[in-house]
Amino acid sequence: MTRKPLQQLFDALHRNKFSFEEFLHLRVEDHYEEVPWRGRAIYKPSKTLKALHVFLNSFVFEYLSVNDRTSFAYRKGAALPDAVTPHANSRAVYQTDFKKFFDSITASRVRSVIAESSTPVEDIHNYLDRIVELTTVKGRLPIGFSTSPLLSNACLRPLDDLLERECEQRSWIYSRYADDIIISAQGLDGIKGVECVIEKCINDSLGEDFKINHSKSRLTTVGRNIKILGLVILPSGRVTIDKEIRKKVEWQLHYFVTDKARLEKIYDENFDEELKRLSGYISHIYAVDELYFEKLQRKFGTTVIDSFLHRTAQ
Repeated sequence: MTRKPLQQLFDALHRNKFSFEEFLHLRVEDHYEEVPWRGRAIYKPSKTLKALHVFLNSFVFEYLSVNDRTSFAYRKGAALPDAVTPHANSRAVYQTDFKKFFDSITASRVRSVIAESSTPVEDIHNYLDRIVELTTVKGRLPIGFSTSPLLSNACLRPLDDLLERECEQRSWIYSRYADDIIISAQGLDGIKGVECVIEKCINDSLGEDFKINHSKSRLTTVGRNIKILGLVILPSGRVTIDKEIRKKVEWQLHYFVTDKARLEKIYDENFDEELKRLSGYISHIYAVDELYFEKLQRKFGTTVIDSFLHRTAQ
């Protein structure tokens, strides 16, 4: 990897559309809008701050170290089905997630992860504090910044490594997709104590800032469909798409094709986010269920379906 000064990389990407002075001196608090949504705060960055985030993602955060054997979100070449299919032949599946995932990741943790990683920026240590200022709000990772997903993946590398080792010792299968943890085994007896193992690994690798969400934790055994991240493992071991997801995808596509204005009115300010989510679902369908994907192409048009698929790849 050829390493270059940060300013040289910045100027090469933005070609005078944005100045390096803005990178150094932009008042971050003046360049985002805090929007309440479902009891949480979503932070919408300005055009300028978005551009700075694009640069940081491209030349710094894409290079942060992650466990690519167990972590499948926010990575090029990885997709949601990759987190689910390893569990297809298991007999018992435990699922949980984190409470306030992004909010659990502190600015100091972000700084440490960047400092310890190898990136194309040769003088990155001169800008660590500034990079943290540009990517955190109130000392935490914010929901809504495009930098938060990549940073969160890197920050959870210690947990992924430790849980992977602990699961291998017990003949368990472990995968993580964003804040969702999935562990499976060949039988119910074989997965006893899984919650205690997860909590100990979290505490040992990440500390007390991180807590699992017990209200969303569940253990499912073969004999009925196992739902994971919107996908379904049938008793036969086949992975397909959840019926509720299919219904949602089809009614959203129906209004997108026949009455887009109504769909925009339904979702209001969250319209763009819902389209991104719809694109993600269509990408999952393409990866998991070819027959259903072809059905959607016939029903709503190949051009429409492929446009959502390409939107995901961008």
